[in-house]
Amino acid sequence: MTMKPFALATAMAALLAAGPALSQDLPPLLQGLDLGRLSVETKRDGQREYEGRLPDGTEIEARFDLAGNLVKLEADDGSLPAALVEAALPAPVRAHSGMAFLARVTEIKFDPRHLEIEGRDADGIEMKLRFDPSSARLIGAEIKHGALPQALVDEILPPAVRNAEIFGTFASLGSIRAEGDSYGLRGRDGSGARMRAQLDASGAVLRFRGDDDDGNPRARMHDRMKERMERRGDEGSRRAGEHRAPMGGPAAPMMGGAAAPIDTVAINRRLSEAGYGDFGLLQQRGPRLSLQATNPDGEPVTLELDPTGEILRETAR
Repeated sequence: MTMKPFALATAMAALLAAGPALSQDLPPLLQGLDLGRLSVETKRDGQREYEGRLPDGTEIEARFDLAGNLVKLEADDGSLPAALVEAALPAPVRAHSGMAFLARVTEIKFDPRHLEIEGRDADGIEMKLRFDPSSARLIGAEIKHGALPQALVDEILPPAVRNAEIFGTFASLGSIRAEGDSYGLRGRDGSGARMRAQLDASGAVLRFRGDDDDGNPRARMHDRMKERMERRGDEGSRRAGEHRAPMGGPAAPMMGGAAAPIDTVAINRRLSEAGYGDFGLLQQRGPRLSLQATNPDGEPVTLELDPTGEILRETAR
């Protein structure tokens, strides 16, 4: 049915009149911001997203869950007002010394696992901080260019990790993430080559990736570490024997001098805590185990494991 001109004009007038009402219905966090060009959208999961423009032209986007809790707050082409940041963040996070490294804040995201704050430092370089939502402990930091401030590194990493041999080969760190009982590091060595490592709380290496250039000292360190881990894996394999099991459950015990059962549930848990996922079939490859998965960066990889689930090698697929 075609709407008559008079009816269409009446409907448009009703929408325009609803503008102030929409402003009145804003969540308390957004009230008083003098947002213009305001719009609201209800997502398929029930979350509500509000968009508006500040008087200085900065676009503000805010998303809330069904209970009215803030999920995401973002400023496009600008910064979040200081008063808005103060109202959105828990007091322990606002008071944390790490916040001093953010000269301005551009995005805040709440997740059950972490609270992420993105902004820029005093030099205009993009930086992210991650906090534990329950304890307000700093659990991650990332900088787009250059190196993370040493104070942030010391705040996140325990002494055992900072004293580990592999840690000393990083000339600079661009990213640190605490993931369960392990720590993911990204940075560069003295020659500028990219490096990645995953260490547990004791400083033991869970995984490592460096340049493949044979003339690079980082690659030589990688080879030495790989040889040590392979020897450890071979010794563990000789004790455990050979076996095959799907990730769905432990292998059946075998009689006599054959293999001891593998606790694939424990292996799954260990890898999940280290940030791996999307596990395929766990297979026997000689004295080792092979498993397809995605690494903490979401990249498809093939893992070589010892019988306890310790990662001996990670290769891209």
